[in-house]
Amino acid sequence: MNKIVNYQNKSFFLIALILALLLVTLKWILSYLYFDEDIILRIINDSSDTTYYPIIKAFSELNFSPSYSDSLDNLKMISFPALSLFINSFFFKIFGNYSFIILEIICSAFFILIFYKIFIKLKFSNIFSILCSILLFTLPTLLVDLAFIKIEILDNLRVNLQKFYSLRFPRPIISNLFFFSFIYFALDFYLKKENYNRNLLILSILMGITINALFYLFFIELFLFIIIFLLKFKKIFLNYILQNIKIFFSSLIIFLSFVLVFQFQMYYSEPDYIERLGVFHLNPNQKIILIDYLKNFFLGKKFIFLFLFNTLFFFIIKDKPFRFFYFTFVSSILSTIFFCFIFNKGVDYYHFFDWIVITGFLYPLISCLYFFESIFCKSFQINNYNNLIKIFLVLLVIYFNVSNGLKFQNKLNLTINERAKEAEVANFINQSDFFKDKNLEIFNFNYKISNWLILNNFKNFSLIPSSFWTPKKNATLEDELISSLNFLNFDKVDFYKIIKNKEKSWRFKNEFVYIFFGRKYLANSLVSFNNNLFDFEKIEQKYISSNNLLITHQVIIPKSEIQRLLNKFDEIKFKKNPDVVILDKDGFLKINELKNMNYCLIFNNDSFKIYINKKKIDDCKVFKS
Repeated sequence: MNKIVNYQNKSFFLIALILALLLVTLKWILSYLYFDEDIILRIINDSSDTTYYPIIKAFSELNFSPSYSDSLDNLKMISFPALSLFINSFFFKIFGNYSFIILEIICSAFFILIFYKIFIKLKFSNIFSILCSILLFTLPTLLVDLAFIKIEILDNLRVNLQKFYSLRFPRPIISNLFFFSFIYFALDFYLKKENYNRNLLILSILMGITINALFYLFFIELFLFIIIFLLKFKKIFLNYILQNIKIFFSSLIIFLSFVLVFQFQMYYSEPDYIERLGVFHLNPNQKIILIDYLKNFFLGKKFIFLFLFNTLFFFIIKDKPFRFFYFTFVSSILSTIFFCFIFNKGVDYYHFFDWIVITGFLYPLISCLYFFESIFCKSFQINNYNNLIKIFLVLLVIYFNVSNGLKFQNKLNLTINERAKEAEVANFINQSDFFKDKNLEIFNFNYKISNWLILNNFKNFSLIPSSFWTPKKNATLEDELISSLNFLNFDKVDFYKIIKNKEKSWRFKNEFVYIFFGRKYLANSLVSFNNNLFDFEKIEQKYISSNNLLITHQVIIPKSEIQRLLNKFDEIKFKKNPDVVILDKDGFLKINELKNMNYCLIFNNDSFKIYINKKKIDDCKVFKS
């Protein structure tokens, strides 16, 4: 094995940054070549997920209770942890909408840097450490491209490895970097023979951040730290704690400070918002169902194979650094068991099980990479070996760009017309003097356009298409929806068509209900809105019973709730009176024309119409694209 060259952090980060640029920037180059859009619309269209963007903007303004309504204030807080979006919001405050592109590059560079340093700790050669870091970065893409190979193991890995790392904001692009950083410093702590104190402080900070960013990973960190601490100090661990009580106390205070911030936000959060996030309380019967699922999972063939496979590598490779990753796998198992048994609240259990698979895959993968380098190092001269690895590195970067370029081309064929029409709306609003008033009340059901308007500092909306963006009460959201539909002269039948449960592939999921009400009406074998299976139609009961508790994106409104909403529609006669109406001809409502003589049509293209209240405008001149 060639001599390891440890670059200085600053110099290698520059290398990592260059590699990140080579991996990330192609889609943005193609976007600028093919589309004439403003930066905000470009970000919305070419980011992997824009769900969190309005919240990131609100938090950057220290607004933790955005109502997006002039008539409504004094709301409770959004319960989505503010610290998890701190980096996003900080960069947004400085760089505005360009922050999302900047962060894609910086975060990718940090991913490469962190894993490079991890592989160096494992005694990989310098050049091979770089290659392995790039391999891990591109691995989710590779597995997606191998979807044509119908092998169950590959299918499972493909689904789970998407959670390992991607450019989706804020998770996993930023949240997982804290976890990977914890892995590096925990490994360093485990291997060090002296000077542990600095590591303890860093690990406490990282655990504190992680509990806010993605608490599932925090529990893995907690058990991993306990395991390596006990293994490292064995019988003298109590003596070590007592001898270093000050540093342990300081670390504890740091960690509890982060927990306190988390608890403070939860305490002042809107309960309805928490419900819409999919958080639910477990009754004794549900607890039994959960434990039974847990038992069946651990007794299943897939897990037994995964456990035995990892254990085999544990006995084959006796090197201390590599065994660390076996302990990470074990920690993911223990964290799942701990959470399921101890906590009486549930949300998105699939994260725990996904990370069992991820950590169970990483340990054998890293071990195989070690065997690979050992074999090739012995087979080639140093220079030839380095050149070979460089070729692999170049090919990997080329493959990643070609793959993403082809995906962009396929997406282009599907969205080019849609994006052109959205750009026409954006350009019209940007160029219109009328829309310089950011306090105009705007009626709009289109998700992307609403996102664009919010990022453009518009603050007053008849309703928000996504309940995730605001801590309004459920009753308020319902009132806004019904009064908006009254404005459009929709009747009860129209309302029912909008909210009725709809089959979608292997589950029930009305996209409008899911976006507007969140997971209030989550329905699977563990939980439903009222936990009364007989309050659903026969076909809905079948889907609920057949979808296990890891399926957390199926929403089904029970019959009693549908009737309540229909009755409420009859009761509410109030109509919205917005300043601006944006109609999406191909959206949820599919409205081609506003039949209201008090409004003036000022913009019209194949997908959108914009109307303005005649009280706000003197000339009804129509702009046609």
